[in-house]
Amino acid sequence: MIDPGRPFSVPFAEVIARLEERIRSGVERPVTHSFTFQETVNSYELPVPPHAVTRVSGLAGNRFRLFEDGVHFRVSGSRLLWIHATDRPDNGKRVEVEFTVREQPPGLTDFNEGSVLGTLTRVVAREMAQMYAQMDEAYRRAFIDTAEGAALDNVVALLGVVRNPAQPAVGEVTFFRKAASPAPILVPAGTRVSDAAGRIFVTQLEGFIPAPAPVGEIATPSGGTVKTIRPVAEVKGVWLASANPDTTPPLPIRNTFGSDARTISFNPPPGVQPPSVAVRIRYIPRAATVPVQALEPGPDGNVNADTITIMPTPPRGVDGVTNEKPTAEGQVAEPDDRLRDRAKHALERAGNATVNAIKFAVLDVDGVEGCEVIDHIADDAVPLGEVRVRYSGGKIEDVRRAVEVTRAAGILARIEQIQTVLLNGTFFLLPGVPGPGAGTAGEFLAKAVQFLKAQSIGAALSVRRMNALAFETVGLAEVAEAQLSFRRPDNSTGAVTDPFLTANTEILRPDAASLRAVLLAGLHVSATQALAAPAKLRLSVQVRDSAAAAVTFRQFSLSVAVAVRAYSLTTPDAPPERIANLPKTLTFTNGNAAPLTITAAELAGFRPADHRTELEFVLSSPPYPGLPGETVKFTITS
Repeated sequence: MIDPGRPFSVPFAEVIARLEERIRSGVERPVTHSFTFQETVNSYELPVPPHAVTRVSGLAGNRFRLFEDGVHFRVSGSRLLWIHATDRPDNGKRVEVEFTVREQPPGLTDFNEGSVLGTLTRVVAREMAQMYAQMDEAYRRAFIDTAEGAALDNVVALLGVVRNPAQPAVGEVTFFRKAASPAPILVPAGTRVSDAAGRIFVTQLEGFIPAPAPVGEIATPSGGTVKTIRPVAEVKGVWLASANPDTTPPLPIRNTFGSDARTISFNPPPGVQPPSVAVRIRYIPRAATVPVQALEPGPDGNVNADTITIMPTPPRGVDGVTNEKPTAEGQVAEPDDRLRDRAKHALERAGNATVNAIKFAVLDVDGVEGCEVIDHIADDAVPLGEVRVRYSGGKIEDVRRAVEVTRAAGILARIEQIQTVLLNGTFFLLPGVPGPGAGTAGEFLAKAVQFLKAQSIGAALSVRRMNALAFETVGLAEVAEAQLSFRRPDNSTGAVTDPFLTANTEILRPDAASLRAVLLAGLHVSATQALAAPAKLRLSVQVRDSAAAAVTFRQFSLSVAVAVRAYSLTTPDAPPERIANLPKTLTFTNGNAAPLTITAAELAGFRPADHRTELEFVLSSPPYPGLPGETVKFTITS
């Protein structure tokens, strides 16, 4: 990156200082005066006494010439005196004199804050400093490395590069009735539906909820049930796919169709197993499924299944709507840094025949989030003469077209669509010193989201490196535990390990709507229990969050100190005496409480003749002084 600097910028304090100096000493203004040089005249009167002569020019030997102060001339009062005997202007030629004149100071000197002059000076200085900053910004907008937003769009347009626009989310919704329709019901294209958050989706095609005429489907049962494509109003019968429905009795089924209205349960006689091979279903559907697209482009349109349930203007005869699968492919407009990268490689793309040419041609496709092109040099498993084009986002047809146009003749390009693995879960944050502010958790979460968005295709995730972002966040000491889970496109899920490995055809991305950062608020003793010797006492200790809820950890250890204090038996008003300071370790394993045992030997400082039996236990965590502790009292038996 080349930084063009800020040549027009003038600091606000410097502008004020210059204005004050001009007002104190008088304002300079330029003056131009000309006279005809006479070789017999050595002295020439200027209209006013000059403050400084900036330039004297004329013809010497019929050539333009600049004359120097102290060498060719000098100024005395308001007169210009020629001192050089031979190096002079041509006789009878015009001489131009440029000089500055300092006007009489107004005599104003009170620039203190609150004074009229001081206030006016700062007001003018602010406007001038803002003008300088605007000039600087206009200058920097002309360079690809510093231009942003619309200015960057204009710069890269010189290379024929256009920013990839934001992409709307797409998916499907199902319109349904509570009972079969007596006549076909039309769901017009352009029908609007939304979720509870007000995100609007528009149907792209017409849909029809059919009249009560049976439709047929072939499906394979699993676990004693079989699913239909559309919600069921009435089942006419289910037969083995190899049977003739006109001559064979239907299989026995139950009269309920599950919470999704698409699950048919078999009801075989005792001792008979339900079918496990393909079956034929005849039923009357009560729904229509149509494609939808988010009204506003961007990732906000990527919503979970069963969230699009609102019809602002329901089509006639339709009782409800839902999305059985999540919507996807909503993306923000191409960010500035990636647009710069593409523009810088525009000329290389034009030349073709390189790995980068293919990569940036694919990145130029609308909707593509990432791309890697691998050849034999990068991976020995790729045969010579072949490349692997791995990409995420966008349409396969557009990507294939871009690759075909860009690849070199004779090179076989194999295209592999990258699967997005979404990460969700919770970061539990330990407060630091100074303590966290209202936006500290959000600041860390934003950094974590950016970290995940920067993951490249096939790259393993280092959870430890991501947790280290806490060290860069004021108010945090560390991440106690990152309880993260993954979800693959086939809906398989699991816990994220460290490191979390991905396949060469996978890319990690944050499920921003399901990622949280929670601040830990302190230690809490949830229970105490007296024990038989040699143990004396067991405390059940929790770590609570800012909502006072006990946090359940997968695997977390915390070093704590337990200060034990006893009160005097004879002088109850005296401050307590510390009789023990015990280092302990709390270990949480798939639970929200950790046991802490104190033995009789550790309480050897307790003297029944001198101390009351009610002891005070003060819990704290020395490694994390920002994590509040707790004090509890417990009566022991001597």
